[in-house]
Amino acid sequence: MINTVVLDGTTLEGGGQILRIAVCLSAITNIPLNITRIRGNRPRGGGLKYQHLTGVNWLAKASEANIEGAEIKSTGLRLSWDRDTDDEPLDGHRFLSLPKMIDIGSPGSVALVLQAILPFIIFGRTLNASLTRLLKMPVMAPIHITIKGGTNVSFSPSFEYINKVLLPTFSRIGLPPITARLESRGWSTGGPQIGTVIFEITPLPTKSYLPSFELTNRGTIQHIEATVLGPKIVQDKFRHEVAIRLAANFPGVATTITFEDSGHHSRLYLLLVAKSENGHLLGRDWLYDRKTRGGELNGPVEQLVKEVVQQLQMELKHGGCVDEYLRDQLVIFSALARGKCHIDAGRNEEGQLVEGSLHTKTAQWVVSQMLPVALGEDGSIVEGIALEVGSRFTSTVRHP
Repeated sequence: MINTVVLDGTTLEGGGQILRIAVCLSAITNIPLNITRIRGNRPRGGGLKYQHLTGVNWLAKASEANIEGAEIKSTGLRLSWDRDTDDEPLDGHRFLSLPKMIDIGSPGSVALVLQAILPFIIFGRTLNASLTRLLKMPVMAPIHITIKGGTNVSFSPSFEYINKVLLPTFSRIGLPPITARLESRGWSTGGPQIGTVIFEITPLPTKSYLPSFELTNRGTIQHIEATVLGPKIVQDKFRHEVAIRLAANFPGVATTITFEDSGHHSRLYLLLVAKSENGHLLGRDWLYDRKTRGGELNGPVEQLVKEVVQQLQMELKHGGCVDEYLRDQLVIFSALARGKCHIDAGRNEEGQLVEGSLHTKTAQWVVSQMLPVALGEDGSIVEGIALEVGSRFTSTVRHP
């Protein structure tokens, strides 16, 4: 029998990161889970919001879990399984009955719901198990998931970041093809608006592993792509500010700028993606969340561009191959991979390894509590557990 893992939801970042990673790993492995004081570090009271509850309920249904506490504002959550998972045969048809539409019911972040469910789709027991047995060969059948919610939300990855940084990097580390198609935008600024994104996700074949991966040797930055969302009236201002500041701060680096009309004066967004000679992608962005006085937008545009360019400068200074926001999303995959993964996150001015963000440290802590992995001095996963796709997880023995 696998013992229940108990996690204090106020540890480190103390927000939704603990919930997303822990529930996803619990669904993949069927490790019973008890999370207390959920999002207890949040100033507005914590507990489950619609965005969190959406991912939790989807994962519980996908893994046929018993669930307690799955309610709005709940600060405690339990997942367990009735059956003896060592003896129960795989049910490869179960995934066929899952809802392929996930409606958050608010402009909650589509990206964060994706973060919660993606590893389960990649590694979990799905339709591929039955197809593999039927055809006697590994099969990768794409799964289409539609998520309705926010595509451009404060303090969350945007659709642009997903499409231009996250998914290309997932391809580099060996994940099967994942594509995202924007049907409509969802905003948390300029009045709540719900959007829609359709993801096509290809799971790993049954009985396979995610090989260990390396993101090293960044090389020089050769190109910076700017994606701008704003009202049409400031298009020329945006293009001018981006071009001038990129030229001044990154001389000799090729740049491209694309603009999309956001349709509202309060919807100002900029993403800068730097691409290195070896294909590594690092991004910085900001959805402007400050008040615009009297509809005057020149000042906010200047402030937005200046700050994002400065942030990208700081991000590139360390010489690493991943940005701050990407690093934490790779933790779960390095823990489930077969072998030791190496991610060069760069070094500071003293030559020391760059510390991970609080989100990264939280992800590393959750994984170390859930799986038999050890953490290195820099907090990285020493070696993945080599999870075989579609197989039972039975070991909860952790490294000392």
